[in-house]
Amino acid sequence: MPPALPATNQSPAGAPTAHPPGIWAALPAGSQDDGKVIHINRVQHQAVRVGLGEPVALPCLFLLQPSASLGPNEPPDPPRIKWSKVRSASGQREDVPILVAKDNAVKVVKAYEGRVSLPGYSHDRYNATLVLRAARASDAGLYRCEVVAGIEDEQDLLPLEVTGEPAPTVPLCGRYPITAARRACLDNSAVIASPQHLQAAFEDGYDNCDAGWLADQTVRYPITLSRPGCYGDRNSLPGVRSYGRREPGEEYDVYCYARELRGMVFYTTVPGRFAWQEARRHCRSRGASLATTGQLYLAWREGLDQCDPGWLADGSVRYPIRLPRRKCGGEASGVRTLYQFPNRTGFPAATSKFDAYCYKGNGDQPRCRHRLPPARPPASPGPSSLGNQWARPGKLLRMNI
Repeated sequence: MPPALPATNQSPAGAPTAHPPGIWAALPAGSQDDGKVIHINRVQHQAVRVGLGEPVALPCLFLLQPSASLGPNEPPDPPRIKWSKVRSASGQREDVPILVAKDNAVKVVKAYEGRVSLPGYSHDRYNATLVLRAARASDAGLYRCEVVAGIEDEQDLLPLEVTGEPAPTVPLCGRYPITAARRACLDNSAVIASPQHLQAAFEDGYDNCDAGWLADQTVRYPITLSRPGCYGDRNSLPGVRSYGRREPGEEYDVYCYARELRGMVFYTTVPGRFAWQEARRHCRSRGASLATTGQLYLAWREGLDQCDPGWLADGSVRYPIRLPRRKCGGEASGVRTLYQFPNRTGFPAATSKFDAYCYKGNGDQPRCRHRLPPARPPASPGPSSLGNQWARPGKLLRMNI
């Protein structure tokens, strides 16, 4: 069983209201006579929503009634609890196991070790609430809690929505000191990302070789596939690179975090396509602006699928793929990126010709008069504040090409 969750002032999203041990599920009137042995109290009627990197609780509270098949002195068999994630494969539902618990034993599937727990189960066998320590984007979906007692079983289905997306180099005018970086994120209806946001994205396969500010005044970047120029303080190991806490006047890119898209991202093109400045002018002529990287990621999360590379506000060229296909970047969904150099760094030249992704929202977007390349990691990084826990590989989702 994974170690207990550390003490925190933040209650997991979806956590049920506390009840005294042993009476977690109040039975509805007349239910004692319905012949059911297991009664699950369905406390969650809508999808549980949680921000990226935040803890979340999926409630599963139940009560057992004595089975008529048991003798007067025959003890009941302890209930067996199974949590799984329901996914659709080839049009048919398939359950992916997460953990199984019975009496004092809890067995967690390897893919979820260290990420999930049943914090209330140790002192109340009727509380099978599942807690995810830090939600990833890929955690979104449908979850099943199944309780089995003898030949009787009961289950509940709970949908989970994970909101938000960290976006690299969202500021439109290049590199910034920390104060300007925070302001640039606010200008884009976002906030500066936390280390937890970036770590959750890395564990889902996010890879970006651009050093950027985070909320704790450190400078970091996530690497799933090590390559020359992107080793940082982890050498050839995958992980989130860190240059520790930097002086506020130093200039870097920044990682911003937005929970939801406040507007619409749309694809546009013309014969001959656009250079970067031409793309900016074209979006403005349509009452919009070039979309930021964060806006494109959020639009992708909401279903945008377009196999055409296009300019974005930071001078990068990307395109969103929801339905993977061979000619559109491989077998995984994600936002693809076109790079200038073989080690997957650098943006295309501003005179290169591509389509564009525009964003039309409720407010004006910040504008800048020049375009700067993304910040490269310092040649001699300072000591890392992350430690080995940040160097473990995550599930590889090829979001960039």
